[in-house]
Amino acid sequence: MLNPVAVQYMSRSEIERLMYSLKADSDNTQAQLFEALVRRLLEIMEQAPS
Repeated sequence: MLNPVAVQYMSRSEIERLMYSLKADSDNTQAQLFEALVRRLLEIMEQAPS
């Protein structure tokens, strides 16, 4: 089970896979906002040198 403590120890690739797997329900505006934030963060991470 994933929890905030486990996330702290995840690698970048694990986090990216998790973020790409997220899909918010259409009736949950907070989840949609979170998904949009995560996707934008992924875009920023992809632009940054690794």
